[in-house]
Amino acid sequence: MSMLRRELGNNLSGKPLMKDGTAYLLIYRAVEDSRGLIHGRLHDGRGAHCAIGSYFARHDNTALPESLIDEVAAVNDSMPHKTPNARRLGVLRWLRWRLAVSGIAEFAKFATKPSPCDGETG
Repeated sequence: MSMLRRELGNNLSGKPLMKDGTAYLLIYRAVEDSRGLIHGRLHDGRGAHCAIGSYFARHDNTALPESLIDEVAAVNDSMPHKTPNARRLGVLRWLRWRLAVSGIAEFAKFATKPSPCDGETG
């Protein structure tokens, strides 16, 4: 069970598991299409989501590894005082870097920069 998004539980039965670059890319696309990201939970009950919540709002018939969920949720939650849009931009910046170091060619130019988590995130 995810430590940061406990409301997900651990129901992986029969769902395809997205992992590695594929998972990061699907999360990136979901966050890219969002208006902003909430902090500290999956959904707010009014249609807003965190990064992982944005992913599951689009891909509820799939699963993600718990470690990946916690990694993305930790980045999402590392900016508690940011506005939802600023948090979205920070998560997108980190996801571009993560996709680059995962070997996704489209994002290769972001691999030369240090992780956004090593400095300013937003």
